Amino acid sequence: MLSASAPGKLILSGEHSVVYGAPAIAVAVNHLITASFAPSDDGYLTISTSIGSQRYSLKQLELIVDKLNQRFDEFLLGNLPVSHILDNPIDLLFYAYAFSEAKSAGHLSIESAIPTGAGMGSSAAVIAAILKLFTSNAISISDALPFYRKVQHCERLQHGRGSAIDAAAVTFGGAVRLQNDNVEPISLNLGEGWFRYHSGMPLCSTGETVSFVRKHFEKSSVWDEFAEVTRCFEGIQGNQQQLLSLIRENHRLLQTIGVVPPSVAALIDRIERLGGAAKVCGAGAHVGSNAGQVLVYLPQQKVSDVESLLDITLIPIHQQIEGARLA
Repeated sequence: MLSASAPGKLILSGEHSVVYGAPAIAVAVNHLITASFAPSDDGYLTISTSIGSQRYSLKQLELIVDKLNQRFDEFLLGNLPVSHILDNPIDLLFYAYAFSEAKSAGHLSIESAIPTGAGMGSSAAVIAAILKLFTSNAISISDALPFYRKVQHCERLQHGRGSAIDAAAVTFGGAVRLQNDNVEPISLNLGEGWFRYHSGMPLCSTGETVSFVRKHFEKSSVWDEFAEVTRCFEGIQGNQQQLLSLIRENHRLLQTIGVVPPSVAALIDRIERLGGAAKVCGAGAHVGSNAGQVLVYLPQQKVSDVESLLDITLIPIHQQIEGARLA
C-alpha cells in the first residue's frame, strides 16, 4: 500500500490579481488530503472518495484522457463553459492518475480534511497527492518545479484559465510567492491568531468567477492596487497592526471587483468593528450569498467571545511547512 498527502492552502493576498501579472502570496495550511493506492492485476482502476466510487479499465482511462483534453481545447476556443469540461469530480482524479508515473491497475482511495469548492485548493491538493504516490519526495526547488507543472497541467481541467497558485502552494508547502507563473518559496511566519470561517459553498465555481472578473475588470487599474498590498505583506513578521490594515485593504479591493456577497461583507464589517480583520480567501463568488472560506485574523481578541457575538464557528489554522509528500 502506497500513501501520500498534500496540504490545503489559503491565499494571504493576491487572489484574482495574480491572473493579471500581479504577485500573490499563499500559505499551505494544516488540512490534508491523503491518497492511498493498492495495486492489482485485474486491468481496472477503482477510485473511492467520500462522494462515491468509480471504476474504469485502463483502456477506458485512455479514452477519458483524450475526451477531457478535447473538451479543454473547446473551452479555450470559447465553445464550452469551464463547468462542462468535467462530467463529474472523480474524472479529474482519473486524469491525474493517468498523468502520473503509475504503471498498474489498482484501487485508489481518497480521504480529505479540506472542504471542496471553498477556496482551499482541494483540487490541486488531491491531484498532488495522487501524483506524489508515484514520485519521490523532492529535495530541492529544481526537483519540485516539474512536479508543480504536472499539478498545474491537471488542475486546468477544473479551473480553466485560473492561476497556478494552488498548485504552487500544495507542492512547496510553507509560504509561496507567485507572479507571472514564477514560483518562489518565501520565509513568512504568520504567527498566531488566524482562523477560517466557511461562509458556505458558492453557487458558482472558481472558473466561473474568474471568467466573470476577466469580463468586467481585465483592463482595470485595480490590479496595481492589489499588487501594492501584496508587496507590503512580504517581509512582515508578526506586525499585528500592519497585518490588520493590509487584510482590510485587500477586502476592500475584493469588494471592488464584485466577488464578496453582501451577506459576507456584512459579517466582515462586524469582525472589523470588533478589532479584527477578514477577507474572502480564494475566488469568492459573483452570485449568491456564499463565498467559500473567509480568512479571519484576531490577534488579540478572545475568540469564544467573537464566535458568540457573531454566531459563527471559527476554525484555527496553522501553516503547513511541508508540501505534497509520501507518507
